[in-house]
Amino acid sequence: MRPYSSLTMASYVICPTQIIVSHFGSLLVLMTGLSWGAVGWIILLYTIRGLATTSIYHRLLTHKSYKAPVLVLWVGSIVAAAAGQLGPSCWKAHHVNHHQHVDGELDPHSPHTPAQGIRGFLWAQGGWLLTSRLFPDKLPRDVESDVALKLIDRFHFIPLIALALLSYALGGAEYLGAFFLSTTLLFHTTQAVNSLSHIVGNQPFITDDQSRNNGFVAFLALGEGWHNLHHAFPLSSRHGITIRAGQVAYLPDATFSFIKLLESLGLASKLRVPTEADLLGRARNGNLQPSWLSVAAGTSANS
Repeated sequence: MRPYSSLTMASYVICPTQIIVSHFGSLLVLMTGLSWGAVGWIILLYTIRGLATTSIYHRLLTHKSYKAPVLVLWVGSIVAAAAGQLGPSCWKAHHVNHHQHVDGELDPHSPHTPAQGIRGFLWAQGGWLLTSRLFPDKLPRDVESDVALKLIDRFHFIPLIALALLSYALGGAEYLGAFFLSTTLLFHTTQAVNSLSHIVGNQPFITDDQSRNNGFVAFLALGEGWHNLHHAFPLSSRHGITIRAGQVAYLPDATFSFIKLLESLGLASKLRVPTEADLLGRARNGNLQPSWLSVAAGTSANS
């Protein structure tokens, strides 16, 4: 039995519902067309909500790869919730489960189980949200103990609705369609990290899973597609790292650049990045032993 109420589960059901609505809502752009202003609105909403998901939900809240004032965490979580991809508690619970059971039967969204091939891809690309896997077995204690984050989690759909209303107020049906299209594109980009980045790409680092560094996904997902590095060093605030000709090479990582911007503004500190010795030690052809802690951060409510 899950350690949360039926009302909480009902709140989580809203997530796949609003994603489905966004898919159909995107069809509005076929009727209204898109002005340059609407195109800019799509890009702006995609980028801001994408960075909130990657830098706040993922690298700060889940993996604690850097430190930030609690206000940054709260505001960032509200913006991330406006992406329509669950609230902070449920999002972290799923991601912790992913790291603990990566590409195994208990991984909530692996493209290799419970199905493979095209069915596995569709499962990881969002199909899992339409099943009981939507409901994690336990919620993270640190998020649940923060009243603000817990409220954001249970009312995760309000920022999305508010953004839809703002879009309509700014530009009518055209901007509302742009909002829906931006939400849909961002959803599939996030899910592509679960699917394509466990199927296509290279594996410069040794891991016990199918994670890949995928440049196409990294571009779309603001650095998250360097997924093999992430699974080798989950606590790293920088994902854009690989090994070339036996040497460490750094790759474009928009999320890490954003975190560095926060650092320059005094809003982020103690960024965690593995040393080159650790990176070379984890390289697929390396001989050194890695010392970097390579387990996912985060505790759960029942652990």
